[in-house]
Amino acid sequence: GHITAETFMAILRDKASGICVDSEGFRTAGSMVSVLPRDPTLPCVHFFTATPDPSRSVFKPFVFVAGLKPAPQVRSPTFRDDPAKKIPRFQSTVDRRHELYRRHQAALELMEKDQEWGQKLLQTLRDLEKQGLEGMNALLA
Repeated sequence: GHITAETFMAILRDKASGICVDSEGFRTAGSMVSVLPRDPTLPCVHFFTATPDPSRSVFKPFVFVAGLKPAPQVRSPTFRDDPAKKIPRFQSTVDRRHELYRRHQAALELMEKDQEWGQKLLQTLRDLEKQGLEGMNALLA
């Protein structure tokens, strides 16, 4: 058979198999699918959720290039008095969730409160994901 990025995305979203986990206090933290062309002149395209639970997330395309500056929405915050850098370590906690993660969590809460609206939102996200896949296919064609 022919395995595509979409195939892997579907596998990573499969809750019945136990690959996508959202129970018992544990949740799949994020997922990634990479397309590595055999032609070395073509770029590798990576799709990241950067958010938990791939069944309710969108895979976003990314190509590594020289001089790339990370988007601030997916950078975890830094702290002047970071408990990870103090001795003894981790005597306090800080919220390290990046902006995209926090917004995704808020959207999930809304989706659970209003399932009809939630399904519409999820469809919009999947349409955006499809556009990313189409863009990748055009780039690698």
